Amino acid sequence: MRVAFQGAAGSFSEAMSRVWYPDALRMACRTFDDAFARVEGGEADAAVIPLENSLTGRIGPATERLMASPLHIMREGTLKIEHCLIAQEGACLEDIRRIYGHPEALAQCRLYLERLGRETISWWDGAGAVQEVRADPSSALVGNAGIAASGGLAVLAHTIQDYTDNYTRFVALSREEASPTGRDKTTISFTLSHRPGSLVRALAVFDAHGINLTRLSSMPVREEPWSYAFIADFEGHADDAPVKGALSELSEVCAKVRFHGSYPRMVG
Repeated sequence: MRVAFQGAAGSFSEAMSRVWYPDALRMACRTFDDAFARVEGGEADAAVIPLENSLTGRIGPATERLMASPLHIMREGTLKIEHCLIAQEGACLEDIRRIYGHPEALAQCRLYLERLGRETISWWDGAGAVQEVRADPSSALVGNAGIAASGGLAVLAHTIQDYTDNYTRFVALSREEASPTGRDKTTISFTLSHRPGSLVRALAVFDAHGINLTRLSSMPVREEPWSYAFIADFEGHADDAPVKGALSELSEVCAKVRFHGSYPRMVG
């Protein structure tokens, strides 16, 4: 099993990949595009991708890439995220002048970082900034405690995220589709024509087929300024008769519908 993930060794995405695929060959990727492309091109069998955080919401670049990909969601799960401030051994908080972190990590720790008042540098991954911190005693990074242990660094502060209960929802993506389990969820995206009531008509389809819509959010369509696509999660599998009927009807009332997978639903 070959599994791609965005980030460096020690990232939360790698941690989630170890939960799901403990014996896999892991492929660290610098960007979400790289991780998706590894699976799309056959170099990897699955990609572990973060889609949503309980503090900051949808992870835009990952969601946007999902909406353009032929890959299917195979499973979903959550990981509790505890961010730490990590620097060289022997460093003091007063010595720190700049802090590296993934944009999502910096956003999840916004209140702490604003109080600290240091320069923040958006980096492709917190774990990927280890070399920068090793080379500069006035630098630190935001990441999980494991980075300090594996990178020869030290934790200056634990649990620096804005709220203790901080969770990220991950999905595993594959070229294959998951079989029905009887407790499934489906993810689609769709666009609408600019006509009065078009969103109402689309949402009415779920009600007409007795489908529980569990999440709905919008994303800008980059190539069409001020146009938006919607991404929806709902209960049921694409092989279930109500879902089949709903997808067929949605294709008639929406400008475009894309299927992103049916997969076992998280419980709880």
